Amino acid sequence: MDATGMIKPALLPMEKPLLILEELITLLLPYAEPIQEKNADSLHLYNNDQLLVALVTEGEVNIYHRSNMMLLTNAKAPFIFGLQGSLFQYTLFKLQPLKNAKISVLPLEKALKIIIKHHAFPQTLAYQTYLNEYQASRNNLLIHRTSLHIVCGLIEELARLKPEERAKISISKYVLDRSNLARSGVMKTLATLREEGYIKVENGKLIQLIKNLPMQVNTSEHGIIANKA
Repeated sequence: MDATGMIKPALLPMEKPLLILEELITLLLPYAEPIQEKNADSLHLYNNDQLLVALVTEGEVNIYHRSNMMLLTNAKAPFIFGLQGSLFQYTLFKLQPLKNAKISVLPLEKALKIIIKHHAFPQTLAYQTYLNEYQASRNNLLIHRTSLHIVCGLIEELARLKPEERAKISISKYVLDRSNLARSGVMKTLATLREEGYIKVENGKLIQLIKNLPMQVNTSEHGIIANKA
């Protein structure tokens, strides 16, 4: 809230630093070995007692919470896994390459030596900041939030994708895959948002956010209380 008493909009997490990612991948790729195994169920970043860095140069990798197999995100190339060097994180998350993924790996120790040699720590730190902010944003969305808040937050996330990407994604599946919400509740909320003119949906795909999404349900009228300006 600012000095005028108005509520400031929440800040968005850092956007994916494409140029920095491309620079880091260009730097590391000559020293990496392509993964030959196709259709692997998991991408492993720990092998023969050493941590690995994975460079995703094409395609996508799904990231799941192992505890409940809830989808955290769909990481699209360019993307780098493993620079954090955290074995603990790899026990929490499952990395599942999709069929179109092209991935190369190299030892973390070797990657860090290359980064030091070429003075690329500022780029590495900027990329780590992006990953940290995305994780914090997702935690903020899912922890101690109402179901409506979660649905609206995921819709806003979906709306930030390019129209050609959204055209391939079911809005209900996007929300259900990334939350532990009941299907019936999600479908009811989506229907209400659509009926009350918050979102435009065609053939199950999000076309447009028409107005700011609400964060509170009017249970007495089974409708939605709009955000106050």
